[in-house]
Amino acid sequence: MRAVILAAGMGSRLKPITERIPKALINLGGKPLIAHLIENLIDHGIRDIIIVTGYKSYKIRRFITENYPEINVEFVHNKRYDETNNIYSLHLAIRGLKDPYYILNSDIVYHPKIFTRLHECEKENLTILVDLREDLGKEEMKVVIEGDRVVKIGKKIDPKEAHGEYIGITKVTENSVEELKNVISNTISTHGKGVFYEHAFQKLIDNGGVINYTSTGGLPWTEIDDMDDLIYAKRVVYPKIISK
Repeated sequence: MRAVILAAGMGSRLKPITERIPKALINLGGKPLIAHLIENLIDHGIRDIIIVTGYKSYKIRRFITENYPEINVEFVHNKRYDETNNIYSLHLAIRGLKDPYYILNSDIVYHPKIFTRLHECEKENLTILVDLREDLGKEEMKVVIEGDRVVKIGKKIDPKEAHGEYIGITKVTENSVEELKNVISNTISTHGKGVFYEHAFQKLIDNGGVINYTSTGGLPWTEIDDMDDLIYAKRVVYPKIISK
């Protein structure tokens, strides 16, 4: 399998750090966020990687080419990064794909065994990684689960109704490659390029498609959107990751 890493965003809530580097290159534990992702992928035998760049793309390209000569990397540039959301970046990355792949948001850090849980999952269709917990708010990408399937996904879900949070990693098996490609194109046509790709996930569910989930198993992870998130990642989450 290959992996698609979405790294086009500006990270405006992480200024002044992101005035000079893209969010994916923010340092955590002595290396950029995207380095943690790539090294975890390599450890799982995944060396075919598509990276969608946008803001300060040349810095990501230079870092990757200088530090990871062992991977087969394709850079896809989202030149409209400042006016589109991640659904458009994903659309650009997968429109030519025919084989299974992973989707990874670049602003997350997680315990390596979290990805192992998804990598070893043998479910067909789409499978997303979910942190099963109740302490959810407005900002989290919440999910509602029935049995072993996701029936709702989105930020606007009532936290009291949700069963957990989607952490930003998805596995797409061969039988869903075209289905997801089509639903993303249709979502963009209907709702524009400014929505999250999870909007397309919900549309896929509404159309009768299947989205499974795998739990993070209580292992540490976090998303880094703003300075408070970064401080939390450095002081709390990353120490837990390296201690387990």
